Parts: sequence; C-alpha cells; structure tokens
Amino acid sequence: MVLRVVWISANEFGFEILKETISINDLEVVAIFTLGEDSSTKMYDGIETKKWYTFDLPVIEVKNINDHAHEIKKLNVDLIIMCGWRQIIHPELLNVTPKGIIGFHPTLLPKCRGPAPIINTILEGFQESGVTMYYVSEGLDDGDIIGQESFLVGPDDYAIDIYKKITHCGKKLIAVYFPMLVQGSAPRVPQKTTDATYFPKRTIMDNKINLEDDSVDLIYRKIRAFSKPYKGAYIEKDNKKIIIWNAEIGDDI
Repeated sequence: MVLRVVWISANEFGFEILKETISINDLEVVAIFTLGEDSSTKMYDGIETKKWYTFDLPVIEVKNINDHAHEIKKLNVDLIIMCGWRQIIHPELLNVTPKGIIGFHPTLLPKCRGPAPIINTILEGFQESGVTMYYVSEGLDDGDIIGQESFLVGPDDYAIDIYKKITHCGKKLIAVYFPMLVQGSAPRVPQKTTDATYFPKRTIMDNKINLEDDSVDLIYRKIRAFSKPYKGAYIEKDNKKIIIWNAEIGDDI
C-alpha cells in the first residue's frame, strides 16, 4: 500500500523535513501547497516560494488553504501533512481526506498550546521543550498525539538555536512515525485536557525593552527570543527604534 499525501507548508521547518519525507518507502507526496506572494498571511520564518519547486513536485500557491479543500479532495490522497502554517483550518478541510491532517507543534503538548511557541519558550524561561506530532483538530493544538521528541533549552540559546533543535526533532519524528503511518500502526493518544497550559499571544509591543522596568534577565531573554528569524527586540531612543540582535550579560560596571 502506498500512502498518498499532500504537503502544506510555507516555512523553513516544513521545507527541511520534506527532504526527509520524500525518501520514505511507500509514502508519496503528490503535491505541495504553499503561500503565494499575494497572500496576506506572512511567515516570519518563511522561505522563497521558488524553493518549493526544487522538489520537482506540483506546487500550488494559495492565498488561503481553506479555499482549496475541493482541489485537494480531487487529488485522491489519504492524508494531509501540515508543518509551518499560520492559517486556522476549517472543518471542511479537516475532513477532506480519510486520515485527516497531521501537524507539528514545537512544544510538548498538552503543555504550552497556542501561539509563538519558540518566542514564548525563551521568554518564559523554559529549560526543556520539544516537538509534538499530532492529528490536527478543530480545537487549539488539542488533537491526538502520535509522538514527541524533547530537547534542552540552553541559557544562552537564541531563537535560531531553538529552531535548529526543532527541525532536528521533526526529522526524528518523521523517521520513526511516518513508516508506521504507512503501515497503519501509528499511535493515537488523546491529550489530557487537565494537563493543558497555554502560551499567550504576542504583539510587537512585547519586543520592546523597557530599560527602567525590565530586569537584566528579562532583557536578555527578550533579545534571544525575538532574534532572527523574528523582528528583533528593541529600545527607543530619541524617537528612533534601535534593534538589538545579540547580547551577553557581563560583570557589573
């Protein structure tokens, strides 16, 4: 049996793990859906659309993936794999394939559901995190879990360091569980709602460093959390915004 899948992604994470996926026996990626240049949805860690064409697969550029449920259904696929997508998925798309949609969330669910997981992991001082591979549902990151991989968060890790660890974990999850999906033996473990926690939504105002009120530790965490691929932590001086990409905590002067 060959498992036919559609790949939905618009970021570097999805691009990197697709490289691993296409080498798996009896799993066929039949098309890639990604954000077109005219989409209002923007990815901070997005990649150039033209890179998706290097896989020599059909690439469909979209404004909103929910407008393409009928098109995906016509492809006669078994499963949708989504990794790196900022649009809320509508019920029609959730039910368009027999095996649903599989997603990846860069925390150890049910802990830390919600937005900006890399930023929040650093801002809130977590020392451990991970990646969860799960079935996407109508709720917020509350679908059944297939598998998880954890990693340590170093005291000096920047956003890009966490991003690399997440990518490594994603590749490990694919290597273990995608063959099981093909065989129909992948786990499906419901999340414990009583254990769920949620990350807060972040805005550009969270990037601002308040030199009078923020502690040294908080300033350092902001600089690391909002560094590339994000927009950077900043201070305001003389009506100008000064972005700080790197820092270290030194001895008192």
